[in-house]
Amino acid sequence: MRKNISMAYLRYMLRPQIRLFSSTCSPSTRSVIGSPSPNAIWPHIIHDSARLTERKSVFYAQASILPHPAQLPLFLDHLRSLPHTNVKRATHCMYAYRAVGVAGQSDGGEGGSGDRLARLLRLGGCEQVVVVVWRWYGGVKLGSDRWKCISEVAKEALRVGGFLVKREEADARNKTRKKK
Repeated sequence: MRKNISMAYLRYMLRPQIRLFSSTCSPSTRSVIGSPSPNAIWPHIIHDSARLTERKSVFYAQASILPHPAQLPLFLDHLRSLPHTNVKRATHCMYAYRAVGVAGQSDGGEGGSGDRLARLLRLGGCEQVVVVVWRWYGGVKLGSDRWKCISEVAKEALRVGGFLVKREEADARNKTRKKK
């Protein structure tokens, strides 16, 4: 006779092994493996930018592989569940993705930022990628400087992940697409 074992019980029983394994991993791998909820485990490495502070506002970006657009909610839930990022308290969550011939974006309350991120992915030659930018509003309006900050942290996360294609390769890709 087979017994149904709950996921909570399995997590409880495997907790010592997970702690031991996660303590020997690098920080970026640890965030993927040491996820607190089993429903939000993201199988791909998440690449982070450095936090950029501009007049009390803080900007932070994360990029990863996105095999299919249907996995986007899972990815965002996973990012929110990571304890070391504190993104739950962010004022704005902007993202753009390109996967399987489909592109999409969200402004997250920061009007026009999703379009800017989508253009960055398109011009950078990024495929099967998602980039998320978080902003913690500091009380001072930045005006057009916020676009520079958003683009800067997004480019850094994409560059760290190796998603940005060299300019010559991107131009060659765009030329072949225009000819067809």
